[in-house]
Amino acid sequence: MSVVTTYAVQGMTCGGCAKRVRTALDTAIPGLEDIEVDPKAGQVRISAPAPVSAEAVQAAVETTGYRFAGVLS
Repeated sequence: MSVVTTYAVQGMTCGGCAKRVRTALDTAIPGLEDIEVDPKAGQVRISAPAPVSAEAVQAAVETTGYRFAGVLS
């Protein structure tokens, strides 16, 4: 069963932003099953076989220049 977690990310405005965040997460955190990025809502939803630490997500997001704003659910 997958663990799905949603995070808030500020500063994304377009599909290019979403692609940068998705690529950074996929590269930094091995084993993710799915990454959905909604730049308009400022949200990233990650599905993984086990919980992913918010710190790991924050580190990956911040390499792209966007601001990690916390765990939503």
